[in-house]
Amino acid sequence: MSADPSTDRRALTEQQYADSGNLVARQSIYAFQRPISDIWNGSLDLARLRGDETILDIGCGNGLYLGVLRARRHRGLVCAGDFSQGMLRSARPAAGDGPLLMSDVQAIPFADDTFDVTLAMHMLYHVPDRAVAIRELRRVLRPGGVALVVTNSETHFEELDDLLVECAATATGIERLPARSHINFTMESGAQELATAFSSVEAHAFASELALTEVPPALDYARSMSMFVADNVGQLGAVLDELERRLTAAIAADGAFRIRTVSGCFACT
Repeated sequence: MSADPSTDRRALTEQQYADSGNLVARQSIYAFQRPISDIWNGSLDLARLRGDETILDIGCGNGLYLGVLRARRHRGLVCAGDFSQGMLRSARPAAGDGPLLMSDVQAIPFADDTFDVTLAMHMLYHVPDRAVAIRELRRVLRPGGVALVVTNSETHFEELDDLLVECAATATGIERLPARSHINFTMESGAQELATAFSSVEAHAFASELALTEVPPALDYARSMSMFVADNVGQLGAVLDELERRLTAAIAADGAFRIRTVSGCFACT
């Protein structure tokens, strides 16, 4: 594995995103978000869609944004791509009859000026060469089009990430960096990188919190992030046991374990 597991393509396709399980675990914990922050519709609203635009969702994952576009009854062509076959299989129901392609944002397989809107949602931090990827997002965008890029803040999930680091140190004796420290494309840093290819980059934040009143969703989240908290199954089990103990105590004492959620979308033209 490379020094940075967040951009190691083999680790991502064979472990993190071999199927949708890890992603679903991370998405499911948002059931505890209060107030609900609809980043999916909120981000798409920034493109001021009429309904007939051609859209490329690159790094589509399990297709949440494709599902939102279908729910909006978007009439224009929506094409999606991902470098994981497992993710594309998971995205098929949301994509309907729309085309799904095995593709890499660093080499988008379309001609210049093809799409009215390009989406790069929660994925640029997994790209080894973001400068190339950002140029590709701009290259396939038609004049007057918009690229929407979603990522997290440096403070996103800070409380749970820090707790996982403490649990790992207690359970295994190994000091680790929090998972968010591996995310090197954030709301704080992303605008400068995007500005190398786009003339206008506007940041829009979506902030809320999770009021976690149940322990299992946090354990599922920790399992989905196992590459950051443990080196093997035995270590992971010990970390999960410690996490369960601490969260059970915190929820009993305070009624909920609270976790900040701070994500956002860059609208780029």
